[in-house]
Amino acid sequence: MDALLTDLYQLTMAAGYWSAGKTEEIATFELFVRRMPPHRNYLIAAGLEQAVEYLLGLRFEEEGIRYLQGLPQFQRVAPGFFEALRRFRFTGDVFAVPEGTPVFAGEPLLVVRAPLIEAQIPETYLLSMVGFQTMIATKAARMVDASGGRAVIEFGTRRAHSPQAGVYAARAAYIGGC
Repeated sequence: MDALLTDLYQLTMAAGYWSAGKTEEIATFELFVRRMPPHRNYLIAAGLEQAVEYLLGLRFEEEGIRYLQGLPQFQRVAPGFFEALRRFRFTGDVFAVPEGTPVFAGEPLLVVRAPLIEAQIPETYLLSMVGFQTMIATKAARMVDASGGRAVIEFGTRRAHSPQAGVYAARAAYIGGC
C-alpha cells in the first residue's frame, strides 16, 4: 500500500521526529470516538480488516519519495530521512475489537503500538478507513433494528464516491446486519 495515502501533516511530523532522533521511541495511538453522535448510544466497529491489510503492506514508492523531496516543506530535511522512507515498513503491534462489535465513547476500536514514525504515518488512513466503515455499519445496524424483522438491502454503491467506497460501504452494511 502506498504510504502517501495520508495527509502532509503526518509526513512533516515524521520528518520532525526523524530530525529529532525520535523515530525509534515507542508510541501507542488509540483510535476511538470521543463523543457519540446525537441520538446514538453505540457504534458498530468495521473497517478493521482493511486497516490491518494496509499496515502490513505499507511502503513508500520511489516516485512518491521523489515527489516529497521536491516539496518546499522538505527542502531542509536531511537526505537520511528519505533513505529511511525507502526502508520503511510497519513493524508494530495492532490490537482491535472484532468487526461487528458494539463500541462506546472513549473505547478504543484500534490500538497501534509501534516506533513513533510507524505509528504517525498511517494515522490519517486508519481514521478514514475505520471511521467510514464504522459509520456505515452503525447506520445499517440501526436500520435493521428499526425494520422490525423485515429485510434490509444495501444499494449504496450506485451513489458512492468511488467504486472502492461502494465496496467498503457494502461490506460495512453487511457487518451491520444488512
